[in-house]
Amino acid sequence: MDKKDPIYIALKKITDDIRFFIELSMQETDTKWEEWWSLVVKDIEIRCWEKKNCIKRDCPAYMNTCGRCWLIAGTLCSGEVQGEFALQYKSCTDCNVYQEAVNKDSVTQIYENLITLVHSLRLTQKRLKTMSTRDLLTGAYNRNYFNEVIKSEIERTKRYNKKLSIIMADIDNFKQINDKYGHLHGDGVLKECALLLNKSIRASDLLIRFGGDEFLIIMPETDCAEGNALISRINTNISEWNEEYASSDYSLSFSLRCAAFKNGKDLIEVIKEAENNDPVGNDQKNHQIKLPFLNCSHKS
Repeated sequence: MDKKDPIYIALKKITDDIRFFIELSMQETDTKWEEWWSLVVKDIEIRCWEKKNCIKRDCPAYMNTCGRCWLIAGTLCSGEVQGEFALQYKSCTDCNVYQEAVNKDSVTQIYENLITLVHSLRLTQKRLKTMSTRDLLTGAYNRNYFNEVIKSEIERTKRYNKKLSIIMADIDNFKQINDKYGHLHGDGVLKECALLLNKSIRASDLLIRFGGDEFLIIMPETDCAEGNALISRINTNISEWNEEYASSDYSLSFSLRCAAFKNGKDLIEVIKEAENNDPVGNDQKNHQIKLPFLNCSHKS
């Protein structure tokens, strides 16, 4: 086939993009995916907001340079329909914006189907990764992620003689909260506590839901003395939160314990040490609070 033939050029482009996609799917880095996306989201000149005379500035497709509203706000974006016009169609393929942009010729249709497929696979990949590394209730990292990351953190600590410490944060009397108010309310407590902890940690720290009411905070290049600043932030955030939601319904507090990794120790030793150490900086204990997400009233 003549290499100048438009069909040959189009097929070669499709082949190259498929190869690039396969390479990226093995790397799973956001930077590489953004690179792929920037290369393929071209040649769509039709803009849905112009075609529909739309001024819905809160729609994710509005003024989006991608131009593919069917992937951004429509029925092809993993079923998460967000646009007002998209709600009018069972499928974006029924919309005149999609038809005018895609149904030019068979090659364009094939290529657009490829992009839609890759986009869908990427979203699925991200969801599966989130499910495998995140606690679905609180959004904190889970034990699976902890087991993967902590090995490399410990190796890095040993190799470069760095500091590494762990704070264990227990929710006091969590069993009584569940027994008194029910597990649905207990779930709300866990979510709120995760938000407070996540608000307190640094960008370099990792928040792990380690057990039922136990969270771990991994602090690279930090010892327990330096970790007192984090404990202080946690207590400050709890105090501010309590000022808004104070009540006499029940008490909620964290017990915070710290342990540092040292050469010669293993991870289990450090965690056990954190469990057995005395609580640190727990001056906010026994605040009376009422959680904002559920009615705390109960039957006596």
